[in-house]
Amino acid sequence: MVASVATMALGGLTGCSSAADSDMVVGDCVRMGGPPDRPEATKAACGTPESNFKVVATVFGTSDGADQCPTDVDSYYSMRGAFSESRNTICLDIDWVVGGCMSIDQENGRDPVRVDCDDASVPGRQRATQILQSPEDGHATVDQCASGLGYAYDERNFTVCVEDMA
Repeated sequence: MVASVATMALGGLTGCSSAADSDMVVGDCVRMGGPPDRPEATKAACGTPESNFKVVATVFGTSDGADQCPTDVDSYYSMRGAFSESRNTICLDIDWVVGGCMSIDQENGRDPVRVDCDDASVPGRQRATQILQSPEDGHATVDQCASGLGYAYDERNFTVCVEDMA
């Protein structure tokens, strides 16, 4: 395992919007699922097994909007209006919960999934150990994590520290 992990670039998805999707706001949590060619985003309660991402920004307009998301987001989801060219893009971070585990399977391009930390049958289990906010005069880095592992969100100045459970 690499001593530190850079911010994930899980990519983005585009789909058609539904009423529930277009109502998502910063702070909402989302369950991303479905096949890559027809992804689905539905609201979910934060920190629950159903939630794998959290909305950190929204972009409205006629273009994709992904280029207007913070550069360090984990993913994004653009929704096109059914009868117009308008688009709503939600910028997403993994819905980390300190003490909880996510299965992060970057090699196979799968969305992160909340899992039981003790379930050895799940690959890529990582437990969030702390979320470091950057001091005003610098950046919180992965080097400050006790495990030496984490995800640095440089633009927004925080780091999620993790430990491998596998």
